[in-house]
Amino acid sequence: MVAKQVIAGVVAAVLSGCVWPETALAQHAREQAPAAPEYVLDIPRLPIIEALKDFTTQTGLLISFWPDAQTDQARLVGPLRGKFTAEVALTRLLAESGLTYRRTNERSLVVMAPSLLGAPRNGVSGSDQDRSRLAEGQPYLRKQQQPPEESLTVVGRAGSNAIIGKPDIERVDEVIVIGSRIDRNGEGPAPVQVFTRRMIDDFGAASIPDVLRYLPQQPFNRAEHYYTNGAEYSQMRGIGVDTTLILINGRRVVPTSNSLTLNAFDLNSIPLAAVERIEVLSDSASAIYGADAMGGVINVVLKKEIPQPVLDVQYGGARGGADQLRASFSLGYRTERLRSSMIFDYYRRDSLLGGERELWRDQDYTRYGGEDYRSAAGVPGTVRSLSGANLPGLSSSFAMVPEGSSGIGLTPQDFVATAGVRNRTSTLNALSIVPAAEQRSVAVFGEYDMTPDLMAFAEVLYTNRRVNSQEGPYPVQSALVPAQNPFNPFGQPVLVDFILDGLEPRRFEHDMDWLRGAFGLRGWLSSRWQWEVAAIASTETDDALSTIDLSATRLDAALAETDPARALNPFVDGPAGSHELLASLVDPEQSRHLSRGRQLSAFLQGEMFELPAGAVQAVVGGEWRDEEMVYDDRTLPVNNGRDVRAAFTELRVPLIGPAASSHGDVLSMTLAARVDDYSDFGSSLNPQFGLLWRPAEGVLLRGSYGTSFRPPSLFELHAPRTSVTNASVRDPARNYALSPVTFVAGGNPNLRPIEADSMTTGFVLTPSALPGLRLLANYWRIQTEHRVTFLHFTSLLANEESFRDRILRDAPTQADIAAGMPGRLLQLDISRMNFGRLSTSGIDVEARYELSTRWGDFTPRLSATWIDEFTSVEAPGVPTVDRVGIANPAGSIPRWRVVGSLGWKRKGVGLSTTMDWSPGYLDVGTAGLTGRRLPERAIVDVQASFAIDELLGRNLLWDDFKLQLGVKNVFDELAPFSDIGFALGFDSSQGDLIGRFSYLRLSKGF
Repeated sequence: MVAKQVIAGVVAAVLSGCVWPETALAQHAREQAPAAPEYVLDIPRLPIIEALKDFTTQTGLLISFWPDAQTDQARLVGPLRGKFTAEVALTRLLAESGLTYRRTNERSLVVMAPSLLGAPRNGVSGSDQDRSRLAEGQPYLRKQQQPPEESLTVVGRAGSNAIIGKPDIERVDEVIVIGSRIDRNGEGPAPVQVFTRRMIDDFGAASIPDVLRYLPQQPFNRAEHYYTNGAEYSQMRGIGVDTTLILINGRRVVPTSNSLTLNAFDLNSIPLAAVERIEVLSDSASAIYGADAMGGVINVVLKKEIPQPVLDVQYGGARGGADQLRASFSLGYRTERLRSSMIFDYYRRDSLLGGERELWRDQDYTRYGGEDYRSAAGVPGTVRSLSGANLPGLSSSFAMVPEGSSGIGLTPQDFVATAGVRNRTSTLNALSIVPAAEQRSVAVFGEYDMTPDLMAFAEVLYTNRRVNSQEGPYPVQSALVPAQNPFNPFGQPVLVDFILDGLEPRRFEHDMDWLRGAFGLRGWLSSRWQWEVAAIASTETDDALSTIDLSATRLDAALAETDPARALNPFVDGPAGSHELLASLVDPEQSRHLSRGRQLSAFLQGEMFELPAGAVQAVVGGEWRDEEMVYDDRTLPVNNGRDVRAAFTELRVPLIGPAASSHGDVLSMTLAARVDDYSDFGSSLNPQFGLLWRPAEGVLLRGSYGTSFRPPSLFELHAPRTSVTNASVRDPARNYALSPVTFVAGGNPNLRPIEADSMTTGFVLTPSALPGLRLLANYWRIQTEHRVTFLHFTSLLANEESFRDRILRDAPTQADIAAGMPGRLLQLDISRMNFGRLSTSGIDVEARYELSTRWGDFTPRLSATWIDEFTSVEAPGVPTVDRVGIANPAGSIPRWRVVGSLGWKRKGVGLSTTMDWSPGYLDVGTAGLTGRRLPERAIVDVQASFAIDELLGRNLLWDDFKLQLGVKNVFDELAPFSDIGFALGFDSSQGDLIGRFSYLRLSKGF
């Protein structure tokens, strides 16, 4: 096909008299010209506009699509798989569409109907400089001059994002390039990793946290059981769940209502079915986005255009439970001026209980060299004397209630056989390894061209999520049973450790409703300047029910009751009373949490002036937002809010312009600054500087430096002050004499922001000799100061000179003065304070290669993070703590984290495997290092996919039908025993007890 076109073109040129004798210089230039680059492509059968988007994503080229009125833009083209030049690929891709194409320069092509070959080049009237700017992906706007009834769509590339322009205007439309508000083509000063929709599907993920587990920049992840609300958060660089900023379509979110105490956003709130891609900036970016972007930024980009309705169903489960169902239906609607999409998503997961795993079935960890964490309470219970002396008539101070006992008519003789025996229980038997959850979500997106220079957009996301976390039985320890209890056989008060059998397990229930809307206008002032104004409103409520507590007053009263019909019987092997009596002892707590935020933002973006190397691009804008939280809890009620005003600017300055073969400026600089003014603590100014240098084709050197901050949260500032009196403390200033002290805890309105500075530097290699190969490495460093923390009272007393405002003493007596001692302690303020620092640094590396062979297309990928330093100072006078390679209850930091994958596709069949590996590290127990080294971890996933229409040929029944089968954690690797887990028995930051998880996914387009 291509050969015929070339021959026909030469013949036509000869016949028209346009072939001239080739000069020696021209011949030499032709012979020395580099061969056209080839690209490894994998484009399934798609509507033409979607296929062209995939083409731009996989080649980095810019495509302008200009159909005529008769072109069917929904027509399916492809599939196309293999290694081709751009021309050969487009020829094959467009073979059945009736369209043609033309190359406009080295990096851009235009696809059009043959009837438009006479139209202005690239469909744009204007100067060559204008057209070149468009081809480079820079903001450029111009109304079409002809033909007026036609529409032009620009399919381009900005960073990692495929983009589509809108009808009647030649422009690069909204581009969300994380880490910058300036549109750019290719890499930026800071590293960005993108999880595309295809990668998300290959992972078999059911949630955003599932996807982010393949991110090596997160040194640890917490399993869902860790938080009773079932929430999961991101911890870039491991420096805190409140130091990674979450964006949706480039706009910040407010903390989730059930996570206000942590000041964090629950990533499970966003339905994965509505996600187009996830962009991860592994560098701080407060100069761009403001607060919280200390460890990094995660931008969740939602689907905006859906070419055809799609039904997607996925079902899976693990051994013993955790059955999971996800079903979604997506559809879109498009006219010449309107583009819209809607996604309905349903997600349900059943619980997996601890009794299904051997580690939690038996909490006697002495078999591993650990401690026995079984509860002293059991069914039947254990009776103990108050004084430690032997129980009446027995040879021991304790005895187990006889098995099968009714608790009626017992005598001490009935306990002779069990004297000295304790009945312990592994309460984690009934704890949720995975909590039960059910979620319903709707996502709607739309944009409308009001005029050729003005567009309105809107997006709405609603989620209802219910989580039921089971917490195990009700253990009652050291319950005082008076002598008058009608079931007490010992005739004197005794202590009993027992479990309230006959009740449903303790539980936390959360019912959350989240509604978020974004609305705005985007327009163009000229061919050089565009603007946007946007408003965001978000409201989330969480109705929480906790049934984990017993009423101590009602429990004591039931044990002291003399009427057998109303008295609690702890001497029975079974329920200690009627269901009504037992239920009356439970003290349920209902609370309601609310999180609300509003935001207005505006910015202007464009080209300021020309330098010899190119145009200086600029962004200037402002933002206002208010945040409100209501924590309606009977123990910690909080109801506060604040306003934030911000101004920001950003510049991109080309210092040395692009060479003829360059894919960008040879040398450019970025500058950014932002000031945020908070109504409750003041302002914070944060600058950022970046540099990009391309010393040779396929070589990029880059670096950036900036400061960032995290303000004290509303909960940290305004949590109520609480006091505990008559606590005995040994006072080092008074020869460690015991003193009764009042402790004061709670919020601190005088907190200041946490501050950080960060830098990254590295390189990216894309050698032209190996198309499809990408290598990168980055060195990074983050240092934080003034962390918000609690200090133990011993640290306060050991550093009294530094914390005099937190230590209240009585006036010294004459004896105190004579002894050279201060007055006795009265009060210690242990509320939150700014103290401590954390430093971490390391290297990220990534290698990716796309290889097309006659045996199929291979896509090996490898990404890894090596941590050189992770040190913190937690208290004054305490040595710096090095956490690399040493277990830590706050989260363990392995030296390495490596994620590798290999994909293969051929003729509708795909296979992929992914491995997540981290090395072993030292275990820590209550007394320090245990001498145990925890083993290395390697989690392997596999998946097979089948495009049925490619395997069997096209048919109405199975067109656009895809089947996927997968297994996560193929070798069923469970978290090993670790002392750092204490009662849990394993390091919850580095593993879980789910084990092997198998799933089936069916997808059908209509």
